[in-house]
Amino acid sequence: MFLLQNGQSGYRKSNFLLQQQLFVVRTLPNKESIVSTKLQVIILSALLFLLAASAHAGFYGESISLADLTGSRTFSSSNCSSPSGELGGCWPYSFTIQWNISQDLSTSSWAYSYSLSTSKKSISHFILETSSSSDIMSSIFDIMINGKSAKIEGPDIWGSHQGNSNPGLTTDFYGIKFDSGGLNTTYSFTSTKDPVWGNFYAKSGKDKDNGWIYTYNNALGTSGFDSSNPIDFIPRPNGGSNPPVVPEPVSSVLFIAGGIIFLAKRFVLKKKQR
Repeated sequence: MFLLQNGQSGYRKSNFLLQQQLFVVRTLPNKESIVSTKLQVIILSALLFLLAASAHAGFYGESISLADLTGSRTFSSSNCSSPSGELGGCWPYSFTIQWNISQDLSTSSWAYSYSLSTSKKSISHFILETSSSSDIMSSIFDIMINGKSAKIEGPDIWGSHQGNSNPGLTTDFYGIKFDSGGLNTTYSFTSTKDPVWGNFYAKSGKDKDNGWIYTYNNALGTSGFDSSNPIDFIPRPNGGSNPPVVPEPVSSVLFIAGGIIFLAKRFVLKKKQR
């Protein structure tokens, strides 16, 4: 299995392997063992359909891979009028969010830790998306800020209707709010909910040169949080209860493609034996 770092690279890798699979079908020896034209068309159509579906699959709400249990996102632009990179918003002071997620196999619970750091403009609050299931609060416990017991606000719907409390947050989302911070702050908790790709929002105060200082993952600024790039999200607790971490979409396509080729070969062998 390989990680899909972005839609284009994943597409190139899967397309290369797809060509290899088709080459096997085309080069089966002698006429009696060649798959019929109709079967070849069915196989090709199925593979192209699966490839197209994986290339356009969105990552929002999908289970993260084991390699993504730790990671980070950084606001890398000094120009708030046209931010670029891994985060959106306006935080031109080397803002970084890092996470570390691990599972206690004896209890099936997950330990979530998010470290937010910036060289200037202290963090005022941090909002992390959660599921909207009725049991979400009973599934989150051991809440801490910098290793000390803390309280949270919510879960609630956060967005522009809170006015200057969440400037730049144009899309509503459901989650919990940690209402304190600093230049370097770690927010942590334990949950029975498994990690999936989702959203966050963080805010500081006002800057005379840049106005409000805030940041969020890139997908939070899109309609329906639609993105086929996992870099546009961060992991957050889901509404499910510990399903296994699933393969990436392209890996699944290749697995299915291999199965189709295997079945095609069996069909050829049976036809040859008749």
